[in-house]
Amino acid sequence: MKKILVVANSSTYEAGAFEEVNKVLLEKGVSTYIYRQDRCLTGDYLTFEMRNNHPEYFVTIDESRHSIDSFTAIWYMHPFLPRDLLLYEPAEFRHFISSQFMRMREALWTVFQHKRWINDPWRTYQIENKIYQSYLASSANLEMPNTIISSNPEEIRQFYTEHRGKIVVKNFATSPIPDRVVMTNMVSKEDYLAMDSARVAPAIYQEYVDKLYELRITVVGDKIFVTNIYSQEDAQTAIDWRSKPLLNDFQVRMEQGEIPEILKKKIRHFMDSAGLKYGCIDMIRTLDNRYVFLEINPAGQWYFVQVKTKVKIANAIADLLLL
Repeated sequence: MKKILVVANSSTYEAGAFEEVNKVLLEKGVSTYIYRQDRCLTGDYLTFEMRNNHPEYFVTIDESRHSIDSFTAIWYMHPFLPRDLLLYEPAEFRHFISSQFMRMREALWTVFQHKRWINDPWRTYQIENKIYQSYLASSANLEMPNTIISSNPEEIRQFYTEHRGKIVVKNFATSPIPDRVVMTNMVSKEDYLAMDSARVAPAIYQEYVDKLYELRITVVGDKIFVTNIYSQEDAQTAIDWRSKPLLNDFQVRMEQGEIPEILKKKIRHFMDSAGLKYGCIDMIRTLDNRYVFLEINPAGQWYFVQVKTKVKIANAIADLLLL
């Protein structure tokens, strides 16, 4: 019998996404096991052993121990540590603790490269860098907003002036700060005057593109699921449609959409160049009907899309794991 390992967390979102895919896999006679990194203090463990010159890697889930070799595929859902370790005291040990658990996971990525991954974590690690994303999007002829990624206050001020103050700022990398989600925000005049503070960390500064609506494009293998997000119907979601979250959902109108075939070809070229089987692409449909690429999240959320639009993303992920 085929066995699939899921490397994730026990959060409500990931539990829901896992259950949807698990239902499909169970119908196909496939066993699925979810290792939750945030339960590393209470029973879920990764263990490497070398005995009699024979290496073996194990995962312990709910007191049941499995050899990684026994799994045919691995679904990697961006695991993170529990709050007790993210907020560990003394604080000087937090980086050390995180790096030790990271090395354990990286060993999985390397030793088991021959397994079927969604996605290969090394490729995910590369593509999460927004500068690399920009290079690949450009090579796929995807249109992008004018952008500067920098911590140089003078360059950012000049960019602000060039675009007459209509620029946004967003994170260059996922924030490791517990319970903090930093949204995309307009750069205000006050921000401009206080721009010297930009020296402490690079960020993404991008021209603001007026939107007809936004798109969440979920790519699963050769399948492309398009969702229109009508963020402009609410002032609170106009800059960042994630600004009104709900449980496994967002308080913004969405519906199944469609994009031109030429754009689908560009997206497939981009995904092939990135070496990804799965990803969530954010785009803008402009007032003059152009499609503008913003970013891809190679481990992005899809469950809310399925809840909103009833498209069968879980089935597509299950099929991809079984190829």
